Amino acid sequence: MKTKIFTLVLAAIFAMPCVLYAEEVVIQLMEVVTMSPIPGDDPLDGPEQSGNNPTRPTSFHATIDGHFLRIIKQDSNIPSAQVSVVAASNGGMVLNQAMTDSMEETISNNGVYVLHISTAGGDLVGQFVVQ
Repeated sequence: MKTKIFTLVLAAIFAMPCVLYAEEVVIQLMEVVTMSPIPGDDPLDGPEQSGNNPTRPTSFHATIDGHFLRIIKQDSNIPSAQVSVVAASNGGMVLNQAMTDSMEETISNNGVYVLHISTAGGDLVGQFVVQ
């Protein structure tokens, strides 16, 4: 009798599907560049030299681990950001919220997504896949 139960337990364990968990992946962020004329004739009058503090890809650290999205602000000069996540397949908004220092969110469905981080100094965009 014990042998039959042990065999049934082993059969049930091996019948379970193998679940593989993805490793944490860094989402590559890129600046959203908007072209605007440089005021005056002097190139030193551009936004970089005027004291503006543009957002850079290193301003935020974004990762995806399975269905778990984590974003951390790494630049203390940025007071806040608006974070949105859009499904690339249908353009549907998945997430749209303000963040200050960090945020953690679960993306429930598999697919390709676009992450958009908007700050007063500029915008960053990245793409990631949830499997």
